[in-house]
Amino acid sequence: MPWHKGQSGNPGGLSKGSRRKLTDAFIRALARDWKAHGEAVIQRVREDNPTAYFKGMLSLVPKDIGVEGELNQVLLKTQPLSATVAFLEQFISENDDSPGANETAKDNSDTAA
Repeated sequence: MPWHKGQSGNPGGLSKGSRRKLTDAFIRALARDWKAHGEAVIQRVREDNPTAYFKGMLSLVPKDIGVEGELNQVLLKTQPLSATVAFLEQFISENDDSPGANETAKDNSDTAA
């Protein structure tokens, strides 16, 4: 059975414009619900289900974000590092002189082997 111009292949299907009407009705209902409960729902989701809250936030962030600029490397200042190394070396040498330090070091080397 051939169809005539403008005739649907599924006569029992949705009527013309019904999908748009359903979408419009849903959006209006959602807007009313948001106006009545929006901020309270956001707070409850944030407190009760932080994962869903975070996913919702991420869904609003654009996927392709470009960052322009340049990175400048800063030279590492070694003075604080050398002072730390000197402190640690002094601390180790002071503790090596204590009785039993050699035995502890020996015990540690035996367990490591």
